[in-house]
Amino acid sequence: MPGSHNLSLSLRIATLSHLRYSLLMYRCPACWQDFLTRFEPCPGCSAVQAQRTRAQRAKERRHAYDPVGQIHRSEFWAIWRLYPHCPCCGSGWGAREHISLDHIVPLAQGGPNIGENVQPLCQRCNLWKSDHIIYFDRAFTGQPAAIPGVLWSYLPAKPAPAEGQISLLTLTPVVDLRFPAGTPRQFEQATLELTRQAQLRTLV
Repeated sequence: MPGSHNLSLSLRIATLSHLRYSLLMYRCPACWQDFLTRFEPCPGCSAVQAQRTRAQRAKERRHAYDPVGQIHRSEFWAIWRLYPHCPCCGSGWGAREHISLDHIVPLAQGGPNIGENVQPLCQRCNLWKSDHIIYFDRAFTGQPAAIPGVLWSYLPAKPAPAEGQISLLTLTPVVDLRFPAGTPRQFEQATLELTRQAQLRTLV
């Protein structure tokens, strides 16, 4: 029948095309991904390994969180009541499921899991802040502030510049930032500089 003949011809063409494709492509025996040529190392295997490494590091960070210091839900909501709105962007809170518990000194950087190290942020601002050390002033929305004194011992040591060299990263940062003008890195530098100034005032 003409219909069955056309179907058989189509199957043959598809089979030949697949065979030609298989002969032209290189398939990695480990990840089973096809490439135009053989790469060393295999990009597919490298991507899989990178994903596994990120997952392992995230797991290690979770296990490194302070198992002793815990923040009870009622303690967090007591802190949240001190903030009429998100201290980063100034938006209203809306539904509670959109409120994130943010660690001022991130746990990934050795910050403690205690109430003094917590500030509420909306989910969008919490994602923007990521793992940077940023403390927002409750009185002036969107502006960085010196972190509480109880957290000073958890701050990373400031690296000393090499002799005879001036690094742009060691220059005094701009502290009069206001969200959204500035990157998380700039806000972190401003927070650390304001904290350093607060530390110096205690020595006077």
